[in-house]
Amino acid sequence: MTESLRMPRMGMARTHHVANWRTGFALVSFGALFSLILSGYSAGEENNFYQLPILGGLYHEPQFSNDPFIQSLRFYASGFWQLLSGRMDGPEIYVLLFVFQLLSRMILFAGMLSWASLLGIESDRERLAFIALVALSSTLNGFSNAGVGGLLITSFTHSEVANGTTLLALAWAARGRVTTAFAMNGVTFFLNAFVAVWTAVPLGLIILAQWWQGRWTWRGLLVRALAGLAIFAILAEPVVRDVEADPYTKVAPGFDYVAFLESFFPYHFLIWSDPLREIGLLAVVFCCGMLAVQMLRAPDAFLAPALGGAAVVWVAGVVLPYITHARVLLDLHLLRSGSTIHLLAAIAIAALATRWCFSRNGSDRSVWAPSLIMLSCTFSIAMPLALLLLLSRRLWPATTARWCNAAPWLAYAGPALLLMVALFNGARIYHAAKWSRTVAEWRGDWQALGSWARTHTPVQSVFLVPAGTTRGTVLFAPNDGVQNALAEGGSVFAYFSHRQAWVFSPYGAAVMWAPAYYATWRTRLTEVKALKTLPERLRYAAGQGIGYVVDGCAQPDPHPASAARFGRLCVFAVPRNAAG
Repeated sequence: MTESLRMPRMGMARTHHVANWRTGFALVSFGALFSLILSGYSAGEENNFYQLPILGGLYHEPQFSNDPFIQSLRFYASGFWQLLSGRMDGPEIYVLLFVFQLLSRMILFAGMLSWASLLGIESDRERLAFIALVALSSTLNGFSNAGVGGLLITSFTHSEVANGTTLLALAWAARGRVTTAFAMNGVTFFLNAFVAVWTAVPLGLIILAQWWQGRWTWRGLLVRALAGLAIFAILAEPVVRDVEADPYTKVAPGFDYVAFLESFFPYHFLIWSDPLREIGLLAVVFCCGMLAVQMLRAPDAFLAPALGGAAVVWVAGVVLPYITHARVLLDLHLLRSGSTIHLLAAIAIAALATRWCFSRNGSDRSVWAPSLIMLSCTFSIAMPLALLLLLSRRLWPATTARWCNAAPWLAYAGPALLLMVALFNGARIYHAAKWSRTVAEWRGDWQALGSWARTHTPVQSVFLVPAGTTRGTVLFAPNDGVQNALAEGGSVFAYFSHRQAWVFSPYGAAVMWAPAYYATWRTRLTEVKALKTLPERLRYAAGQGIGYVVDGCAQPDPHPASAARFGRLCVFAVPRNAAG
């Protein structure tokens, strides 16, 4: 009799679990697709300089045996890309990158949903509203302030996948699942080692807060932590092995690493390179997140220690360059950890707005929720106003309630504010789509050029290309806007051409994992930036044994005829006597 009573209950539980899984999958898929519509999608942007050659396995080909940049990519410290090494060859790469971008967003929104349930967002309608508000959040649009960490950006990189695994690890730690949390941080390490280092601090503060509340015994915590760390070690081992095997780190080149960062891309590393406006906005985002956490009244979520831990990592990044110029420490990109502050603050703000949307309090539904949504889902510069709104609601709840009740016309403000949000984001979708088309056009020119080079030039050919923008605060030479514009989309050139490019500005990132490459990169970039005309570039190319020069097609007469033209790009064969 007992068994017959249990079976229907077990069946009902299983059915309920399946229904929850399906609903969760639908919500995650909606968030991923909606956020992609809002941000737009484009492949072939700057980070692909490092990833496409790995996918093509170019370092295995003899024509790249003397190319220090391509050879350094053998030791690119991401297990994700190394798993895919040499597996792609052709335009189908764009389909693969889009699938990865979609999966990356799904992992991110799975992490968001994990936090939503901790913050009391339970019903399907609430979770749908929460997901939509997170996707619309200006806090997650583009890059983090004062650190330039990727959030909902237009292209796929492994670092943005790590955003989702970070949220999952922290949410599981908040639930007391220490083994699973540590294991998931191992996944993060496999994807991007320094993101796992950032995550360790908020993860540790969550566990410390739980310990303070008496939720752990030494034995229970130790057993779970050691099991999780064992899995972490297994996942981290391939990345650590590649780092230790990297021969480019064995040389100790004589240059100041901070000086290099200032000349290349200081915004991940050096606080003095970031504008005060961005530092102020990051502080506002953090304060908004902390205020929202307090107003949510969900202490068991442990979102406050997680957010505080993320801030500790960012502050360490502020201080570190003043203490040391050591490459190994600065390569932790600690200022980029501001992306974790943005993620956790966006979760708290979206959860609070969702709670207000479904509140029984009329002023919460008709005034506070639309106001917060308008301020947090449009211009990022409006976040200081969002902070003032949260402070008012937090410090003077009775006064603000009387004020709302005394002004019944405010009930009509809600729809107007939400209409503004809809119009703003409609414009955002239009501009994102326009940008994606522009990037595709730039990329298409370089793809066509690369395909031509692969079939019409000798395998050992080297191309002198427009080097592109130097994003540092110290420039090698005065900026050349035309050359910088021509370089856009150049990240696909090596993948499609299987030919060497002499130097691109973004190649400087290789100095982080291959410091021996610094002298080559700096010398070549300095020389190329000093060349102002096509005849100068042809003479330089001839002197270096370079076979072809890529330049703009609009050249003053007299100029040599181009060997081929691809949109805005023309290829010029270097005459043998050009060096003279």
